[in-house]
Amino acid sequence: MTPYRFTRIVGFASLLLGVLVLLRDLIEVHSVPYGIAGVGLLAFGAWRLQAAARLPH
Repeated sequence: MTPYRFTRIVGFASLLLGVLVLLRDLIEVHSVPYGIAGVGLLAFGAWRLQAAARLPH
């Protein structure tokens, strides 16, 4: 697996997990630290996708 593909997979997985965490926080948990973790996963996923865009395919 190339670094480009690995980085994209990690980025998309982080975005998906971040959205799921935020949805669960909105519906069920209602916790500030849980929401912060969701936002952190979204930011990490976005950062990984930006890093993947700079890698050669």
